[in-house]
Amino acid sequence: MSQHPDWFRSADAAILDHLSDERPTYAPLVANRLGMPTDYARERIDRLVERGLVEPVTAETVYRITERGERRLAAYTEQEGAPEPGLVAGN
Repeated sequence: MSQHPDWFRSADAAILDHLSDERPTYAPLVANRLGMPTDYARERIDRLVERGLVEPVTAETVYRITERGERRLAAYTEQEGAPEPGLVAGN
């Protein structure tokens, strides 16, 4: 049984991992780098913002990972391993 919240998806872990390694970036670039649909990436990023794991940096909506997001990613990686790029909607 997973110890992650019901709302947390492997795509969320991949987004957090990407933002942890990169400078703040746009949702479409995150989607492109991770091989997921842009709308799905935006949806997941919005959820991560709601939960305080990611924050917008500028009015153009550039995102970066928060300390809370770093902790969630570490917990996910410890249990599930490193998130895989190339995820699809629903993961």
